[in-house]
Amino acid sequence: MLTTPDSSRRTALLTWALAAAGFIIAALCLASLTNDGAYYLVRLLQEGAACVPHHRWLDHVIQAPILWALPWAPSPAALARVQGLVCSAVPLLSLAACLAMLRGPQAPLRMWAVFGILLAPLPGQIVMVGEVTQALQAGWVVLAFVWCGCPWHWAPVALLAGIALDGLHPVSMALYGFAAATALGLALAAPGPGRRRLAGWGALFALATLAKGLEVALLATDYERANLAANAWLGEAFSGLLLSPFAALLPAYAAAALEFRSAWTGKPAPAALARWRKGLWLVALALGLLYGLVPGGWAGSLCYRKFGILATAPLALLAGLEAWRLCKGAALPARTAAPVWPALLFAVTMSAMSLSWAGLCGVFEKSLAASPAPVHTQEALPRIARESALNHWGTTALSLLLQGWSPEKVHVWDGDVQRQEGRFCICPKDAFEWTDRGLKLAWIGHLPLAAAPEPAQRP
Repeated sequence: MLTTPDSSRRTALLTWALAAAGFIIAALCLASLTNDGAYYLVRLLQEGAACVPHHRWLDHVIQAPILWALPWAPSPAALARVQGLVCSAVPLLSLAACLAMLRGPQAPLRMWAVFGILLAPLPGQIVMVGEVTQALQAGWVVLAFVWCGCPWHWAPVALLAGIALDGLHPVSMALYGFAAATALGLALAAPGPGRRRLAGWGALFALATLAKGLEVALLATDYERANLAANAWLGEAFSGLLLSPFAALLPAYAAAALEFRSAWTGKPAPAALARWRKGLWLVALALGLLYGLVPGGWAGSLCYRKFGILATAPLALLAGLEAWRLCKGAALPARTAAPVWPALLFAVTMSAMSLSWAGLCGVFEKSLAASPAPVHTQEALPRIARESALNHWGTTALSLLLQGWSPEKVHVWDGDVQRQEGRFCICPKDAFEWTDRGLKLAWIGHLPLAAAPEPAQRP
């Protein structure tokens, strides 16, 4: 099957537009306030500076536009929408870079980059503020650079992505390592000058792996060490990886495997197999829509983010094998329309999850407004909300943001957020000052609360 540059360009633009639509809808629906996102924004308002945890210095860059918009924001919700758009820049710029790099013979590899940036992290993508997801997405830029032979004119983009990885999350160590292994592996198959160039970049990425490993060993915080421990992964693997996220993505992974089969055998897919592939994508779209619209379906998968590397690795491996075939002189199927399917699945699922989250925020706002006391507890929420993404310590910060610039009440996530020795825990690891005048909030002075919230055990 032949393709033209114009059709490839149109497909790339459509793919990127679908991704942008999903992220824009998410930003407008306040998806950036899920989980850690609400805390990051409240901490930014409290300090008047970027919230930069665990030495993740790229947060300074990501949050700079939010600080710039602060004086003009009519409400915290408007600022949250800015936060959502800014957080969308990492995956959208990464996707644009990959689509631009992978041209000509490498154009069929676009499918893997689109799949990895948009679908591999999809179950946890509703948590827009998260360095681990952003690192995984930026890592695909480095991999795409390796697949196309490390051309010098794309080196500045790859170096920029590589530097950004260092400032995002310790998972970048694995991404550097995968880039090094891929480059060195392709160097064995590449001819002439291409071999030396790939070997040189492979050595550079290997040094980056060692440097990042040393940095993690010496500077990792207690929180990061706890999350890198095996027991932390095993404790959440069942709910975060094997339940609804796996079921929703399984047909899409099966369709990708069929694409790889055709490329690896070098034979066109039979008509029956092509119909199966299309059917799998249609099933994936239906599951994605259902998954996104049911809050209880995706609420338990918010911890999926830490498993994103497990979803990314097999995709990167298959793409690397196809790139190896290209180095050996084989041709790949054109796959002109293949990147559109994962982008469409992303747009549908992300939009559904975002609209579902917007509905939860509406329920939360009504419950706060109806509360006669200044302290709102988890038990005051309707049952459907208690068993949703609102069952998280981030709802305390969220309650302050949803009430505008002058909040009158605060939500207490039972057992974790409470008054302690003149301090009020805004999250399990951070607290704001609490005096006789109330909870001290930098942007309003004090939130007067007649009584401190009583500690309670979470059901």
